[in-house]
Amino acid sequence: MEDCIFCKIISREVPSQIEKETDNLLVFKEINPAATVHLLIVPKKHIKDVTEDEGVNWASIGKLATTLAKEKGLKSFRMVHNAGGAAAVPHMHVHFLGEVAKDRKV
Repeated sequence: MEDCIFCKIISREVPSQIEKETDNLLVFKEINPAATVHLLIVPKKHIKDVTEDEGVNWASIGKLATTLAKEKGLKSFRMVHNAGGAAAVPHMHVHFLGEVAKDRKV
């Protein structure tokens, strides 16, 4: 999508701190972190949110999150996905937050 900030990051038009990349997903640091480890896991193909995904990326995101947690030595992590009007960016993405207290609001 032409004006999508995540599409521009994926195409390297906009710089970002990229942490990991697969054939279908890109992981980069959140610019306003809510935890010590706060990454965004984003499908490379522009999809509005999970309601349009049909499970295609969801399983891959879960596997990648587990890999990230192991690589970073995290004992716990949280994944957050906002759909529709709750999403700040209309490109499917999951917030991956490491070592977040149970009572912390995200």
